[in-house]
Amino acid sequence: MNSEIMQNRVPDKGAVVFHSPVTDLDGLPEELQRQGYDCSSCELGMGNPDNRALFDELREQTGHRTLPQVFIDGAFVGGLGETRAWLRAHGDSGPRGALVLGYAGLLPFIAGVVLIAMGLRSTGASWLTGYAAVILSFIGAVHWGLALGQGERRWRHYAASVVPALVAWGALLLPPTPSLGVLAAGLVGWRVQEYLADVPSFPAWFARLRDHLTFGASALVLIGALLLAVPAPPV
Repeated sequence: MNSEIMQNRVPDKGAVVFHSPVTDLDGLPEELQRQGYDCSSCELGMGNPDNRALFDELREQTGHRTLPQVFIDGAFVGGLGETRAWLRAHGDSGPRGALVLGYAGLLPFIAGVVLIAMGLRSTGASWLTGYAAVILSFIGAVHWGLALGQGERRWRHYAASVVPALVAWGALLLPPTPSLGVLAAGLVGWRVQEYLADVPSFPAWFARLRDHLTFGASALVLIGALLLAVPAPPV
């Protein structure tokens, strides 16, 4: 930073969030804390001439015209969306145990596909549809837990978290091939919903893990559906 004022306000280590009194930070400071950054905030009420001068200087330094503006380890990162994208790209790799359990969760999907490919179509289809339905329900329940942990009382967060379970239940009422199609769509669709909602409580490592597992699980479910769609060879 060229300005002495900015040098005093932006530390070389940690994060600082510049915002106005009416800026919706959407849980960003807490998310930065969870990622291990010592996070501070600087509120710029525009009724104060010094704050207006600092805001003008911020805009000149960063080229970013609005608040919030976030600096991490002395470097400008961006606003709300840019900072979340930065955290997804630069966050820690995550707890080893969670990663092992997460990727191990793909094994039952693989087993179901292998059984179908070996000709045990009914057994493989039951394994695959049942497990996919359980996983789809599980990822919805994660959001119920997040809402509880944040003291959230708006009903829409709780209501949204039960949608995957309802989709999974409906899929199990269908024949195996369309059931697997619905379950694959549910897995992908819920991850897209998480992106659109920009879930603030997801650590970067968990967001990456969700991407990998969603791709792997939905791909395996679709492979199973395609195998079932091919008529079985005559015995």
